[in-house]
Amino acid sequence: MRRFAHLLASALVCFFLLGRDAAAPVAAQAPADGDPRFGLVLVPPREPWLGLAYAAGARTIRYQVNWWDVEPAPGLFDWRETDAAIRAYRNAGFEVSVIVHAPPPWARLVGYKWVPNNLDRPWDDPANFWGRFVFAVAERYRGQVASYEIFNEPDLAIYWDGSPAQYAQLLAVAARAIRAADPNATIIMAGMAHWVNPGFAEGVLQALHTMPDAAQNGFFFDISAWHWYTHPDNLTTRTEWVRDLLARYGMGDKPIWVNETNLPVWGIGGHPVTPMRGYGTPAQQAAFIVQAFTNAFAAGVERVFVFRLDDSDMDERFGLVSNDGVIRPGYTAYATTARWLSHARFVSREQVGDLLITTFRRGNDEHIRVIWNTAPQPVAVWVPAVAAQATLSTPDGRELRLTAQPGAGYLLTFDAATALPEESQPTIGGSPLFLVERAPDPSRPLVEMQPLPALSASTAITLTWHASHPGNVPIVAYEVEVRADDGAWVRYTSTTEPRAVVRGESGHRYGFRVMAVDANGNRSLVPPNDTPMAETFIGARLFGRLVDFADRPLPHEPVCLRTACTLTDANGTFAFDTVPAGRHLLEAPSLGVRRVLTLENGQTTDLGALTPPLKGGWLRDSDFEHPDDAWTASTDRPYRLRVPNVGMVLHMPGGSSIGQRLTIPAEAHEPLLRMRYRSERGRVRVSILPLDGVRRAPVVVFEGSGTAGEWRTIVHPLSAWRGTPLLLSVSAPDVGTLVQIDWLWVGENVRPQHHFLPLVVR
Repeated sequence: MRRFAHLLASALVCFFLLGRDAAAPVAAQAPADGDPRFGLVLVPPREPWLGLAYAAGARTIRYQVNWWDVEPAPGLFDWRETDAAIRAYRNAGFEVSVIVHAPPPWARLVGYKWVPNNLDRPWDDPANFWGRFVFAVAERYRGQVASYEIFNEPDLAIYWDGSPAQYAQLLAVAARAIRAADPNATIIMAGMAHWVNPGFAEGVLQALHTMPDAAQNGFFFDISAWHWYTHPDNLTTRTEWVRDLLARYGMGDKPIWVNETNLPVWGIGGHPVTPMRGYGTPAQQAAFIVQAFTNAFAAGVERVFVFRLDDSDMDERFGLVSNDGVIRPGYTAYATTARWLSHARFVSREQVGDLLITTFRRGNDEHIRVIWNTAPQPVAVWVPAVAAQATLSTPDGRELRLTAQPGAGYLLTFDAATALPEESQPTIGGSPLFLVERAPDPSRPLVEMQPLPALSASTAITLTWHASHPGNVPIVAYEVEVRADDGAWVRYTSTTEPRAVVRGESGHRYGFRVMAVDANGNRSLVPPNDTPMAETFIGARLFGRLVDFADRPLPHEPVCLRTACTLTDANGTFAFDTVPAGRHLLEAPSLGVRRVLTLENGQTTDLGALTPPLKGGWLRDSDFEHPDDAWTASTDRPYRLRVPNVGMVLHMPGGSSIGQRLTIPAEAHEPLLRMRYRSERGRVRVSILPLDGVRRAPVVVFEGSGTAGEWRTIVHPLSAWRGTPLLLSVSAPDVGTLVQIDWLWVGENVRPQHHFLPLVVR
């Protein structure tokens, strides 16, 4: 896997040449929300690298899962490394794009290193080892991994020794398996290196095009990925070439990712020590980073990934940061680019003399120009202004406030473009500048929506907004669009009032945006990347704790509600923020905890502490759900009653009691009694009478009272009664009172070990 800066005014000369009054590097100033279009490849899943990647503005990580590491022998899976890495990336705030690669020797087609055996069989045939493995990966990481890339650079012999048609079959099998396991995952055709074997990709497209059911299956991929290194112009010219190539085979609507790009550096340790073709200086790498992202976004590339954050164990120096943590110019260039271009939309590109000027807009009022010199000598140019003031930023993160000269703009000097070693013409533009101005588009109205609550209690959602127009042109209509969950935007209504009521259904997240239309037919802009202007979920929030029977928290345990799962934190706490209204089964599947709940829209429910069934369960009918005459009751017989969101509980009028005989095994580990209760005035008492033939009074192990409506839990050790027959009794001794009890268990408390379960995380 390889792969304007000085001002003429004296104050500006001080800024650029001496660094006085300059802002610190922009690494910590990347947008807080970030932009998934900014990616990095193979970031080590630990600190300080995760923090450095996030601070730079990266929000997507490309990570490789090697089949031979996960399943070294048939059916013998070791997920520990991949589990830890994906968990680390997600906890750090990244979207994860996984490369699935590298078949183990036992699964290979005879005579090949990279081609799996039995690819011609149905994907779910047990003998199609590749299909089975890809399904296992996608099922395990459903909801955690956003996209899967099928192998890496198959147009290079070091990563693939089959034909284009064999790769097409590999891709088709993987696509079927992934869509069966995780229909929401994105499938990426392997990133192509291109230059060594330029006809390989077209051979794959030809093979896919001839498959009988390929068209109805989206040709078995969602994203076309490419690796363009060394020359930033490749991210424009080669992207246009890819788009034409895809269009020839009816796939022209496929988004394009450049999921590897960079310019490796010479002379900073490693290879090479002296100038060499294909390598640049640290300053050239920094200029490359800015120009590559700018060119890619201008060409319509959906995402760009830089290879890589650190040097790792490579002899070549691709890293934006050295292995010992030294920040290189390429890192600050990446962070500066993410600062200014995150969520920015491409507007225009023009060559003005020797300057290449690419214009972006962010929101409705931020006008951003990325400008660099393409000539081999510096140039001084008046750059027209679109506002009275601007922020000027260099790739190293320094910023300066500028005031435009009336009728002229900003007089800037741009560094010369440079050539790479052994090249006669400059291919790296001079150090780019970001010229950022606050300049509302006078031709468009502006709309600001009022925020919505995270949870809506009603299926009728009231939207309100405020609109204005910089040009004072009357606004004649508002167009309201809505999308359910992550679906397509749909026009809901058109109105002349700055409000609307939208009706939805429980269990769905709704996003909204409004476009104002003025009398001239101009429309307001909406946020980039399909971001809603307001959002809400019609449903409920559910949270609680998972503890063992000694009230100790159970961390890192899966808790599931329908198809969504989460893990408890270090305190055993879990939460589901968006739960549809209605009846639900809550489970901790590895512990046997099951609760049935009924939730209403907008409801926030605290379940309190949940505990797994005790091992052994030496009492019968411990939850009072299925009476089987296990309990002996007093004359004032208790009765069972179902309580909403709690289940069946036992009501004990004052003066009543229940009892049951049991024996705690002599070998029991940490035997416990645990019970939930609440009282309407009065006490609850738990007693134990040994039945060993010796006459004695019962031992009261617990006696207490509580506030009406408040459930309490008691836990009492029973180790002293191992091996002894017992009579356990629970009573409400005070006449005229009522005590409710539930989940009365006696059993062995065994703390769970780590469980490896497939999880689905929202």
